[in-house]
Amino acid sequence: MKPDALSHLVNLAQSVPSIAEMFRTSPGRAAQFTFDAVGIHADFSRQRISPVLWAALQDTAKDRGIEENIARMFRGDIMNVTEGRAVLHTALRADASTSNEAHWASHALHKAKECARAVRSQSDIRTVVNIGIGGSDLGPAMATRALRRCVDGPDVRFVSNVDAADLDSALAGLQPQHTVFVVSSKTFTTSETMHNAERARQWVSAAGGDWALRFFAATASPDVARRWGIRDENIFEFRDWVGGRFSVSSVIGFPLMCAIGPDAFDEMLMGMRDMDAHVAAEPLHLNLAVAHALVWFTNAVLHGYATVAVVPYSHDLSRLPAYLQQLVMESNGKGVSTRGERVDTSTSPVVWGEPGTNGQHAFFQMLHQGTQVVPVEFISSVAPLGSDNEAHDILIANMIAQSEALAVGDANENPHRRFPGNRPSSVLMLDALSPRTFGALLAMYEHSTAIQGWLLDVNSFDQFGVELGKTMAISTLNSFGDGGNSSEETLTHPLASWYLAQQKNISGE
Repeated sequence: MKPDALSHLVNLAQSVPSIAEMFRTSPGRAAQFTFDAVGIHADFSRQRISPVLWAALQDTAKDRGIEENIARMFRGDIMNVTEGRAVLHTALRADASTSNEAHWASHALHKAKECARAVRSQSDIRTVVNIGIGGSDLGPAMATRALRRCVDGPDVRFVSNVDAADLDSALAGLQPQHTVFVVSSKTFTTSETMHNAERARQWVSAAGGDWALRFFAATASPDVARRWGIRDENIFEFRDWVGGRFSVSSVIGFPLMCAIGPDAFDEMLMGMRDMDAHVAAEPLHLNLAVAHALVWFTNAVLHGYATVAVVPYSHDLSRLPAYLQQLVMESNGKGVSTRGERVDTSTSPVVWGEPGTNGQHAFFQMLHQGTQVVPVEFISSVAPLGSDNEAHDILIANMIAQSEALAVGDANENPHRRFPGNRPSSVLMLDALSPRTFGALLAMYEHSTAIQGWLLDVNSFDQFGVELGKTMAISTLNSFGDGGNSSEETLTHPLASWYLAQQKNISGE
Protein backbone atom coordinates (compact mmCIF):
# COMPACT_ATOMS: atom_id res chain seq x y z
CA MET A 1 0.00 0.00 0.00
CA LYS A 2 1.34 3.43 -0.91
CA PRO A 3 2.47 5.47 2.12
CA ASP A 4 0.13 8.37 1.38
CA ALA A 5 -2.87 6.04 1.11
CA LEU A 6 -1.95 4.37 4.38
CA SER A 7 -1.44 7.73 6.09
CA HIS A 8 -4.89 8.82 4.94
CA LEU A 9 -6.45 5.71 6.47
CA VAL A 10 -4.51 6.14 9.72
CA ASN A 11 -5.66 9.76 9.99
CA LEU A 12 -9.26 8.68 9.46
CA ALA A 13 -8.87 5.97 12.11
CA GLN A 14 -7.46 8.45 14.62
CA SER A 15 -10.42 10.76 14.10
CA VAL A 16 -13.07 8.09 14.72
CA PRO A 17 -15.39 9.11 17.59
CA SER A 18 -15.91 6.79 20.51
CA ILE A 19 -18.08 3.73 19.96
CA ALA A 20 -20.71 5.09 22.36
CA GLU A 21 -20.75 8.44 20.54
CA MET A 22 -21.19 6.76 17.16
CA PHE A 23 -24.20 4.85 18.47
CA ARG A 24 -25.70 8.06 19.89
CA THR A 25 -25.34 9.96 16.61
CA SER A 26 -26.09 7.10 14.17
CA PRO A 27 -29.37 5.30 14.99
CA GLY A 28 -28.86 2.95 12.05
CA ARG A 29 -25.31 1.97 12.97
CA ALA A 30 -26.14 -1.61 13.96
CA ALA A 31 -27.81 -2.30 10.62
CA GLN A 32 -24.99 -0.67 8.63
CA PHE A 33 -22.31 -2.83 10.23
CA THR A 34 -24.19 -6.13 10.40
CA PHE A 35 -23.84 -8.84 7.75
CA ASP A 36 -25.93 -11.98 7.31
CA ALA A 37 -24.55 -14.73 5.11
CA VAL A 38 -24.77 -18.53 4.99
CA GLY A 39 -26.19 -18.94 8.49
CA ILE A 40 -23.83 -16.42 10.12
CA HIS A 41 -25.00 -13.14 11.68
CA ALA A 42 -21.92 -10.91 12.00
CA ASP A 43 -22.20 -7.70 14.01
CA PHE A 44 -19.23 -5.33 13.61
CA SER A 45 -21.04 -2.26 14.97
CA ARG A 46 -18.94 -2.16 18.15
CA GLN A 47 -15.71 -1.74 16.20
CA ARG A 48 -13.87 1.59 16.11
CA ILE A 49 -14.85 2.25 12.51
CA SER A 50 -16.85 5.26 11.39
CA PRO A 51 -18.95 5.37 8.19
CA VAL A 52 -16.30 7.63 6.64
CA LEU A 53 -13.50 5.21 7.49
CA TRP A 54 -15.61 2.26 6.31
CA ALA A 55 -16.12 3.90 2.91
CA ALA A 56 -12.39 4.55 2.65
CA LEU A 57 -11.67 0.92 3.54
CA GLN A 58 -14.02 -0.24 0.79
CA ASP A 59 -12.10 1.97 -1.65
CA THR A 60 -8.84 0.50 -0.38
CA ALA A 61 -10.14 -3.01 -1.03
CA LYS A 62 -10.93 -1.98 -4.59
CA ASP A 63 -7.54 -0.35 -5.07
CA ARG A 64 -5.81 -3.46 -3.69
CA GLY A 65 -7.61 -5.57 -6.31
CA ILE A 66 -9.41 -7.78 -3.78
CA GLU A 67 -12.21 -8.75 -6.17
CA GLU A 68 -9.69 -9.61 -8.88
CA ASN A 69 -7.57 -11.64 -6.47
CA ILE A 70 -10.59 -13.61 -5.30
CA ALA A 71 -11.44 -14.41 -8.91
CA ARG A 72 -7.85 -15.35 -9.70
CA MET A 73 -7.62 -17.68 -6.70
CA PHE A 74 -10.84 -19.50 -7.65
CA ARG A 75 -9.63 -19.68 -11.26
CA GLY A 76 -6.42 -21.44 -10.27
CA ASP A 77 -3.90 -18.72 -11.08
CA ILE A 78 -0.53 -18.76 -9.31
CA MET A 79 -1.30 -17.02 -6.00
CA ASN A 80 1.52 -18.51 -3.92
CA VAL A 81 4.10 -16.42 -5.73
CA THR A 82 7.15 -17.45 -3.71
CA GLU A 83 6.61 -21.16 -4.46
CA GLY A 84 4.95 -20.80 -7.86
CA ARG A 85 1.74 -22.62 -6.89
CA ALA A 86 -1.96 -22.22 -7.32
CA VAL A 87 -4.06 -21.98 -4.14
CA LEU A 88 -7.06 -24.21 -4.63
CA HIS A 89 -8.38 -25.39 -1.30
CA THR A 90 -11.76 -24.20 -2.61
CA ALA A 91 -11.59 -27.02 -5.19
CA LEU A 92 -11.75 -29.54 -2.33
CA ARG A 93 -15.42 -28.78 -1.81
CA ALA A 94 -16.40 -27.55 -5.28
CA ASP A 95 -18.64 -29.51 -7.63
CA ALA A 96 -16.51 -32.13 -9.37
CA SER A 97 -17.53 -30.81 -12.78
CA THR A 98 -16.16 -27.31 -12.24
CA SER A 99 -12.45 -28.01 -12.81
CA ASN A 100 -9.86 -30.73 -13.20
CA GLU A 101 -8.64 -30.04 -9.67
CA ALA A 102 -12.17 -30.36 -8.25
CA HIS A 103 -12.67 -33.63 -10.14
CA TRP A 104 -9.40 -34.99 -8.79
CA ALA A 105 -10.18 -33.86 -5.23
CA SER A 106 -13.65 -35.42 -5.40
CA HIS A 107 -12.12 -38.75 -6.42
CA ALA A 108 -9.58 -38.60 -3.57
CA LEU A 109 -12.27 -37.71 -1.02
CA HIS A 110 -14.48 -40.55 -2.28
CA LYS A 111 -11.72 -43.05 -1.50
CA ALA A 112 -11.27 -41.62 2.00
CA LYS A 113 -15.03 -41.65 2.64
CA GLU A 114 -15.35 -45.28 1.60
CA CYS A 115 -12.51 -46.22 3.94
CA ALA A 116 -14.14 -44.22 6.72
CA ARG A 117 -17.39 -46.12 6.18
CA ALA A 118 -15.46 -49.38 6.39
CA VAL A 119 -13.76 -48.32 9.62
CA ARG A 120 -17.10 -47.26 11.12
CA SER A 121 -18.73 -50.56 10.16
CA GLN A 122 -16.15 -52.75 11.88
CA SER A 123 -17.18 -53.36 15.45
CA ASP A 124 -13.67 -54.45 16.41
CA ILE A 125 -12.30 -50.95 15.58
CA ARG A 126 -12.99 -48.86 18.63
CA THR A 127 -10.40 -46.08 18.36
CA VAL A 128 -8.81 -44.05 15.55
CA VAL A 129 -5.57 -42.26 16.44
CA ASN A 130 -4.53 -39.41 14.15
CA ILE A 131 -0.80 -38.64 14.17
CA GLY A 132 0.04 -35.26 12.65
CA ILE A 133 1.05 -31.73 13.55
CA GLY A 134 0.09 -28.21 12.49
CA GLY A 135 -2.58 -28.28 9.81
CA SER A 136 -2.59 -32.07 9.92
CA ASP A 137 -3.79 -31.90 13.51
CA LEU A 138 -5.35 -28.55 14.40
CA GLY A 139 -8.06 -28.58 11.73
CA PRO A 140 -9.47 -32.08 12.19
CA ALA A 141 -8.97 -32.01 15.98
CA MET A 142 -10.79 -28.69 16.27
CA ALA A 143 -13.59 -29.85 13.96
CA THR A 144 -14.05 -33.17 15.75
CA ARG A 145 -14.47 -31.26 19.00
CA ALA A 146 -16.78 -28.67 17.44
CA LEU A 147 -19.07 -31.31 15.92
CA ARG A 148 -19.05 -33.47 19.06
CA ARG A 149 -22.81 -33.84 18.99
CA CYS A 150 -22.60 -35.48 15.55
CA VAL A 151 -20.08 -38.10 16.63
CA ASP A 152 -21.51 -41.60 16.26
CA GLY A 153 -18.41 -43.54 15.24
CA PRO A 154 -15.27 -44.77 16.97
CA ASP A 155 -13.41 -42.71 19.53
CA VAL A 156 -10.97 -40.43 17.68
CA ARG A 157 -7.82 -39.22 19.40
CA PHE A 158 -5.19 -36.80 18.15
CA VAL A 159 -1.43 -36.90 18.72
CA SER A 160 0.72 -33.98 17.60
CA ASN A 161 3.51 -33.35 20.10
CA VAL A 162 6.78 -35.25 19.88
CA ASP A 163 6.80 -35.10 23.67
CA ALA A 164 6.34 -38.79 24.51
CA ALA A 165 3.61 -37.85 26.98
CA ASP A 166 1.24 -37.04 24.11
CA LEU A 167 1.35 -40.45 22.44
CA ASP A 168 1.56 -42.20 25.81
CA SER A 169 -1.67 -40.51 26.86
CA ALA A 170 -3.42 -41.30 23.59
CA LEU A 171 -2.51 -45.00 23.77
CA ALA A 172 -3.44 -45.36 27.45
CA GLY A 173 -6.13 -48.01 27.82
CA LEU A 174 -6.11 -48.99 24.13
CA GLN A 175 -5.51 -52.39 22.59
CA PRO A 176 -3.71 -52.73 19.23
CA GLN A 177 -6.31 -55.12 17.82
CA HIS A 178 -9.02 -52.50 18.35
CA THR A 179 -7.04 -49.45 17.16
CA VAL A 180 -6.17 -47.97 13.77
CA PHE A 181 -3.79 -45.08 13.04
CA VAL A 182 -3.81 -42.26 10.50
CA VAL A 183 -0.44 -40.71 9.74
CA SER A 184 -1.27 -37.24 8.40
CA SER A 185 1.65 -35.41 6.84
CA LYS A 186 1.95 -33.44 3.63
CA THR A 187 5.56 -34.51 3.05
CA PHE A 188 5.59 -37.67 5.16
CA THR A 189 8.94 -36.50 6.50
CA THR A 190 7.94 -34.17 9.35
CA SER A 191 10.22 -35.30 12.16
CA GLU A 192 7.74 -35.10 15.05
CA THR A 193 5.03 -36.92 13.11
CA MET A 194 7.27 -39.64 11.77
CA HIS A 195 8.85 -40.29 15.18
CA ASN A 196 5.40 -40.74 16.70
CA ALA A 197 4.31 -42.88 13.74
CA GLU A 198 7.30 -45.18 14.22
CA ARG A 199 6.52 -45.51 17.92
CA ALA A 200 2.91 -46.38 17.08
CA ARG A 201 4.05 -48.93 14.53
CA GLN A 202 6.29 -50.59 17.10
CA TRP A 203 3.41 -50.61 19.61
CA VAL A 204 1.19 -52.47 17.14
CA SER A 205 3.97 -54.81 15.96
CA ALA A 206 4.78 -55.82 19.52
CA ALA A 207 1.31 -57.34 19.76
CA GLY A 208 1.91 -59.48 16.66
CA GLY A 209 0.02 -59.45 13.36
CA ASP A 210 0.39 -57.21 10.33
CA TRP A 211 0.78 -53.60 11.43
CA ALA A 212 0.15 -52.32 7.88
CA LEU A 213 -3.49 -53.41 8.12
CA ARG A 214 -3.96 -50.87 10.90
CA PHE A 215 -2.28 -47.82 9.32
CA PHE A 216 -3.64 -45.20 6.94
CA ALA A 217 -1.92 -42.13 5.48
CA ALA A 218 -3.18 -38.72 4.36
CA THR A 219 -0.39 -37.09 2.39
CA ALA A 220 0.73 -35.17 -0.68
CA SER A 221 3.70 -37.55 -0.94
CA PRO A 222 2.18 -40.98 -1.60
CA ASP A 223 5.48 -42.49 -2.83
CA VAL A 224 7.15 -41.65 0.48
CA ALA A 225 4.21 -43.17 2.37
CA ARG A 226 4.51 -46.36 0.30
CA ARG A 227 8.22 -46.62 1.05
CA TRP A 228 7.43 -46.27 4.75
CA GLY A 229 5.11 -49.24 4.39
CA ILE A 230 1.58 -47.88 3.99
CA ARG A 231 -0.51 -49.93 1.56
CA ASP A 232 -1.82 -48.26 -1.60
CA GLU A 233 -5.44 -48.84 -0.65
CA ASN A 234 -4.84 -47.03 2.66
CA ILE A 235 -3.22 -43.90 1.20
CA PHE A 236 -5.36 -40.78 0.73
CA GLU A 237 -3.69 -38.16 -1.41
CA PHE A 238 -3.96 -34.40 -1.66
CA ARG A 239 -1.96 -32.02 -3.83
CA ASP A 240 0.59 -29.28 -3.15
CA TRP A 241 -1.99 -26.61 -4.02
CA VAL A 242 -3.54 -27.37 -0.61
CA GLY A 243 -1.71 -25.66 2.25
CA GLY A 244 -1.74 -27.57 5.53
CA ARG A 245 -3.68 -24.89 7.41
CA PHE A 246 -6.26 -24.84 4.59
CA SER A 247 -6.58 -28.63 4.39
CA VAL A 248 -9.37 -29.60 6.78
CA SER A 249 -11.76 -30.10 3.84
CA SER A 250 -9.29 -32.47 2.14
CA VAL A 251 -8.49 -36.10 2.97
CA ILE A 252 -6.77 -34.67 6.07
CA GLY A 253 -10.34 -34.75 7.38
CA PHE A 254 -10.34 -38.58 7.36
CA PRO A 255 -10.38 -38.90 11.18
CA LEU A 256 -13.29 -36.45 11.26
CA MET A 257 -15.10 -38.61 8.70
CA CYS A 258 -14.56 -41.62 10.97
CA ALA A 259 -16.00 -39.73 13.93
CA ILE A 260 -19.08 -38.04 12.42
CA GLY A 261 -19.56 -40.08 9.24
CA PRO A 262 -19.04 -39.16 5.59
CA ASP A 263 -22.56 -37.74 5.25
CA ALA A 264 -22.06 -35.19 8.03
CA PHE A 265 -18.61 -34.44 6.59
CA ASP A 266 -20.30 -33.71 3.25
CA GLU A 267 -22.65 -31.33 5.06
CA MET A 268 -19.61 -29.44 6.34
CA LEU A 269 -18.19 -29.29 2.81
CA MET A 270 -21.52 -27.93 1.53
CA GLY A 271 -21.35 -25.15 4.10
CA MET A 272 -17.84 -24.31 2.93
CA ARG A 273 -19.03 -24.36 -0.67
CA ASP A 274 -21.91 -22.03 0.24
CA MET A 275 -19.45 -19.54 1.73
CA ASP A 276 -17.13 -19.91 -1.27
CA ALA A 277 -20.06 -18.99 -3.53
CA HIS A 278 -20.92 -15.98 -1.35
CA VAL A 279 -17.33 -14.70 -1.38
CA ALA A 280 -16.93 -15.24 -5.13
CA ALA A 281 -20.22 -13.59 -6.10
CA GLU A 282 -21.00 -10.80 -3.64
CA PRO A 283 -19.65 -7.27 -4.19
CA LEU A 284 -17.22 -5.89 -1.66
CA HIS A 285 -19.76 -3.93 0.36
CA LEU A 286 -21.94 -7.02 0.90
CA ASN A 287 -19.18 -9.59 1.29
CA LEU A 288 -18.87 -11.03 4.79
CA ALA A 289 -15.29 -12.26 4.40
CA VAL A 290 -14.19 -8.89 3.02
CA ALA A 291 -15.88 -7.07 5.91
CA HIS A 292 -14.25 -9.37 8.44
CA ALA A 293 -10.83 -8.90 6.83
CA LEU A 294 -11.22 -5.11 6.80
CA VAL A 295 -12.07 -5.12 10.52
CA TRP A 296 -8.99 -7.18 11.40
CA PHE A 297 -6.82 -5.04 9.07
CA THR A 298 -8.12 -1.87 10.72
CA ASN A 299 -7.38 -3.07 14.23
CA ALA A 300 -3.91 -4.43 13.47
CA VAL A 301 -2.62 -1.78 11.05
CA LEU A 302 -4.59 1.43 11.56
CA HIS A 303 -5.25 1.30 15.30
CA GLY A 304 -2.07 -0.63 16.06
CA TYR A 305 -3.67 -3.28 18.26
CA ALA A 306 -1.10 -6.04 18.47
CA THR A 307 -3.40 -8.90 19.46
CA VAL A 308 -6.95 -10.17 19.03
CA ALA A 309 -8.76 -12.40 21.50
CA VAL A 310 -11.03 -15.01 19.94
CA VAL A 311 -13.56 -15.99 22.60
CA PRO A 312 -16.11 -18.62 21.56
CA TYR A 313 -19.11 -18.70 23.85
CA SER A 314 -19.39 -22.35 22.93
CA HIS A 315 -17.54 -25.07 24.78
CA ASP A 316 -17.52 -27.15 21.62
CA LEU A 317 -15.53 -24.43 19.80
CA SER A 318 -12.84 -24.46 22.48
CA ARG A 319 -10.11 -25.40 19.96
CA LEU A 320 -11.05 -22.66 17.47
CA PRO A 321 -8.57 -20.07 18.86
CA ALA A 322 -5.69 -22.56 18.45
CA TYR A 323 -6.82 -23.37 14.91
CA LEU A 324 -6.96 -19.66 14.03
CA GLN A 325 -3.52 -19.09 15.52
CA GLN A 326 -2.05 -21.22 12.76
CA LEU A 327 -4.42 -20.10 10.01
CA VAL A 328 -3.85 -16.38 10.57
CA MET A 329 -0.37 -16.14 12.09
CA GLU A 330 1.32 -18.69 9.82
CA SER A 331 -0.37 -17.10 6.81
CA ASN A 332 0.20 -13.43 7.51
CA GLY A 333 2.96 -13.30 10.09
CA LYS A 334 5.42 -12.06 7.48
CA GLY A 335 7.94 -9.21 7.45
CA VAL A 336 8.39 -8.80 3.70
CA SER A 337 5.99 -8.07 0.88
CA THR A 338 5.24 -10.33 -2.08
CA ARG A 339 8.07 -8.47 -3.86
CA GLY A 340 10.55 -9.29 -1.09
CA GLU A 341 10.59 -5.74 0.31
CA ARG A 342 10.39 -4.90 3.98
CA VAL A 343 6.87 -4.28 5.29
CA ASP A 344 6.78 -1.14 7.41
CA THR A 345 3.35 -1.74 8.97
CA SER A 346 2.02 -4.33 11.38
CA THR A 347 0.99 -7.55 9.67
CA SER A 348 -0.65 -10.43 11.55
CA PRO A 349 -1.99 -9.78 15.04
CA VAL A 350 -1.23 -12.26 17.78
CA VAL A 351 -4.31 -14.51 17.96
CA TRP A 352 -5.22 -16.01 21.31
CA GLY A 353 -8.24 -16.89 23.39
CA GLU A 354 -10.24 -19.32 25.46
CA PRO A 355 -13.95 -20.09 25.68
CA GLY A 356 -16.38 -17.89 27.56
CA THR A 357 -17.63 -17.72 30.22
CA ASN A 358 -14.38 -19.18 31.59
CA GLY A 359 -12.36 -16.25 30.23
CA GLN A 360 -14.51 -13.77 32.12
CA HIS A 361 -12.99 -15.12 35.34
CA ALA A 362 -9.44 -14.94 33.99
CA PHE A 363 -8.14 -12.54 31.35
CA PHE A 364 -11.22 -10.32 30.99
CA GLN A 365 -9.84 -8.15 33.81
CA MET A 366 -7.11 -7.06 31.41
CA LEU A 367 -9.52 -6.70 28.48
CA HIS A 368 -11.70 -4.25 30.42
CA GLN A 369 -9.20 -2.27 32.50
CA GLY A 370 -5.71 -3.08 31.28
CA THR A 371 -3.42 -0.62 29.52
CA GLN A 372 -3.43 -2.62 26.27
CA VAL A 373 -6.51 -2.49 24.06
CA VAL A 374 -7.34 -5.97 22.75
CA PRO A 375 -10.11 -6.38 20.16
CA VAL A 376 -12.35 -9.34 20.94
CA GLU A 377 -14.16 -11.69 18.57
CA PHE A 378 -17.14 -13.33 20.27
CA ILE A 379 -18.63 -16.43 18.62
CA SER A 380 -21.67 -18.48 19.55
CA SER A 381 -24.93 -19.88 18.15
CA VAL A 382 -28.62 -19.12 18.44
CA ALA A 383 -29.55 -22.78 18.87
CA PRO A 384 -28.64 -24.20 22.28
CA LEU A 385 -25.41 -26.16 22.39
CA GLY A 386 -26.47 -28.59 25.10
CA SER A 387 -29.43 -29.98 26.99
CA ASP A 388 -30.10 -26.93 29.23
CA ASN A 389 -31.86 -24.04 27.48
CA GLU A 390 -31.65 -21.84 30.56
CA ALA A 391 -27.87 -22.31 30.65
CA HIS A 392 -27.71 -21.27 27.00
CA ASP A 393 -29.62 -18.07 27.74
CA ILE A 394 -27.19 -17.32 30.58
CA LEU A 395 -24.29 -17.96 28.21
CA ILE A 396 -25.58 -15.62 25.49
CA ALA A 397 -26.59 -12.92 27.98
CA ASN A 398 -23.04 -12.92 29.31
CA MET A 399 -21.57 -12.66 25.81
CA ILE A 400 -23.79 -9.74 24.78
CA ALA A 401 -23.16 -7.97 28.08
CA GLN A 402 -19.37 -8.35 27.74
CA SER A 403 -19.43 -6.84 24.25
CA GLU A 404 -21.56 -3.96 25.51
CA ALA A 405 -19.37 -3.37 28.59
CA LEU A 406 -16.20 -3.29 26.49
CA ALA A 407 -17.78 -0.68 24.22
CA VAL A 408 -19.39 1.73 26.69
CA GLY A 409 -17.41 1.18 29.92
CA ASP A 410 -18.39 2.78 33.23
CA ALA A 411 -17.35 6.28 34.34
CA ASN A 412 -17.31 5.37 38.04
CA GLU A 413 -15.85 7.99 40.39
CA ASN A 414 -13.78 5.27 42.05
CA PRO A 415 -10.77 4.80 39.76
CA HIS A 416 -10.53 1.13 40.71
CA ARG A 417 -14.08 0.59 39.48
CA ARG A 418 -13.76 2.74 36.37
CA PHE A 419 -14.00 1.06 32.97
CA PRO A 420 -12.63 3.17 30.10
CA GLY A 421 -14.78 1.54 27.42
CA ASN A 422 -14.31 2.26 23.72
CA ARG A 423 -12.78 -1.21 23.35
CA PRO A 424 -13.76 -2.90 20.10
CA SER A 425 -15.42 -6.27 19.65
CA SER A 426 -17.32 -8.25 17.04
CA VAL A 427 -20.05 -10.82 17.55
CA LEU A 428 -20.49 -13.75 15.16
CA MET A 429 -23.67 -15.71 15.78
CA LEU A 430 -24.30 -18.97 13.96
CA ASP A 431 -27.87 -20.15 13.40
CA ALA A 432 -26.69 -23.43 14.92
CA LEU A 433 -23.41 -25.24 15.40
CA SER A 434 -24.33 -27.70 12.65
CA PRO A 435 -21.85 -29.23 10.20
CA ARG A 436 -23.08 -26.96 7.41
CA THR A 437 -22.91 -23.67 9.30
CA PHE A 438 -19.66 -24.69 10.95
CA GLY A 439 -18.22 -25.31 7.47
CA ALA A 440 -19.35 -21.85 6.40
CA LEU A 441 -17.59 -20.32 9.41
CA LEU A 442 -14.32 -22.09 8.61
CA ALA A 443 -14.45 -21.02 4.97
CA MET A 444 -15.17 -17.44 6.03
CA TYR A 445 -12.02 -17.45 8.16
CA GLU A 446 -10.00 -18.96 5.31
CA HIS A 447 -11.12 -16.24 2.91
CA SER A 448 -10.71 -13.44 5.43
CA THR A 449 -7.14 -14.58 6.07
CA ALA A 450 -6.30 -14.51 2.35
CA ILE A 451 -7.94 -11.10 1.92
CA GLN A 452 -5.98 -9.70 4.87
CA GLY A 453 -2.81 -10.92 3.16
CA TRP A 454 -3.72 -9.14 -0.06
CA LEU A 455 -4.45 -5.95 1.85
CA LEU A 456 -1.05 -6.23 3.54
CA ASP A 457 0.68 -7.33 0.30
CA VAL A 458 2.17 -10.42 1.94
CA ASN A 459 2.03 -13.98 0.64
CA SER A 460 -0.45 -15.79 2.88
CA PHE A 461 0.35 -19.17 1.36
CA ASP A 462 3.98 -19.91 2.22
CA GLN A 463 5.47 -20.58 5.67
CA PHE A 464 9.24 -20.33 5.44
CA GLY A 465 9.30 -19.00 9.00
CA VAL A 466 8.73 -22.47 10.43
CA GLU A 467 11.80 -23.97 8.72
CA LEU A 468 14.92 -22.45 10.31
CA GLY A 469 14.35 -23.75 13.82
CA LYS A 470 13.47 -27.20 12.50
CA THR A 471 16.69 -27.32 10.46
CA MET A 472 18.77 -26.19 13.43
CA ALA A 473 17.11 -28.85 15.60
CA ILE A 474 18.57 -31.54 13.33
CA SER A 475 22.14 -30.31 13.80
CA THR A 476 21.59 -29.86 17.54
CA LEU A 477 20.24 -33.40 17.85
CA ASN A 478 23.18 -34.75 15.86
CA SER A 479 25.56 -32.97 18.24
CA PHE A 480 24.11 -34.84 21.20
CA GLY A 481 26.20 -37.84 20.15
CA ASP A 482 29.42 -36.20 21.37
CA GLY A 483 28.07 -34.33 24.34
CA GLY A 484 27.06 -31.27 22.34
CA ASN A 485 30.63 -30.37 21.44
CA SER A 486 30.10 -30.52 17.67
CA SER A 487 27.13 -28.16 17.64
CA GLU A 488 27.60 -25.53 14.97
CA GLU A 489 25.29 -23.17 16.82
CA THR A 490 27.61 -21.48 19.31
CA LEU A 491 24.69 -19.96 21.23
CA THR A 492 23.15 -23.40 21.60
CA HIS A 493 26.32 -25.31 22.49
CA PRO A 494 26.53 -24.45 26.24
CA LEU A 495 22.86 -25.27 26.86
CA ALA A 496 23.10 -28.54 24.92
CA SER A 497 26.16 -29.56 26.90
CA TRP A 498 24.44 -28.69 30.21
CA TYR A 499 21.33 -30.68 29.23
CA LEU A 500 23.34 -33.79 28.37
CA ALA A 501 25.31 -33.52 31.60
CA GLN A 502 22.08 -33.26 33.60
CA GLN A 503 20.70 -36.32 31.83
CA LYS A 504 23.77 -38.31 32.91
CA ASN A 505 23.26 -37.16 36.50
CA ILE A 506 19.61 -38.25 36.44
CA SER A 507 20.43 -41.65 34.95
CA GLY A 508 23.31 -42.14 37.38
CA GLU A 509 25.93 -42.67 34.68
